[in-house]
Amino acid sequence: MTTHAKKVIGIVGSPRHGKNTGTLVERVLEGAKSKGVGTELFYISDYRINPCDACDACMQTGECVQDDDMRVFYSALREAKALVLGTPIYFDHVSAQTKLLLDRLYLYTGPNPEHRFPKGVKSVLVATWEASNPEAYDDVIAWLQGRLSYYFDVETIGVIKASGTVTTPVSQREELLREAFDTGVRLSEILYNAK
Repeated sequence: MTTHAKKVIGIVGSPRHGKNTGTLVERVLEGAKSKGVGTELFYISDYRINPCDACDACMQTGECVQDDDMRVFYSALREAKALVLGTPIYFDHVSAQTKLLLDRLYLYTGPNPEHRFPKGVKSVLVATWEASNPEAYDDVIAWLQGRLSYYFDVETIGVIKASGTVTTPVSQREELLREAFDTGVRLSEILYNAK
């Protein structure tokens, strides 16, 4: 199948490759790719990203003055029509890697419309945690969804949750893996139909 020009960017906020969060993000991407959408996968922990130092230079120029690997993510997001963002829940919130990335997206909140987050981006959120309660961290997911919407006008079209991941890893949950794949397919259909 010919790859569609629209691209889905997968970003994994887990430092552990190929584990629960990464597996689900990859399955969403596989679903999108099965319909011809281009995909790209990033693990935040593979890159050297400094914390935001609140210098506010980006509010003037639309560019971050830090010379680190966050530039890779800025470049990838410029091409993105959708974002699949996955985070494990560590100590009751998003992982440090995920929060680091979100903090560095601050530059997209500046006054210059030329330096804003790409318009019309859709998202799928993936969250995994050890606790057995499947609603234990719905508030964290709502927080993440709300920040993407409020600051960047990103519409979340799907949420994949996995609780009890130590007892039963996601690799052993066929129904959950199918849900992730099907969400990727649905995401691709939304992108095809977008103006």
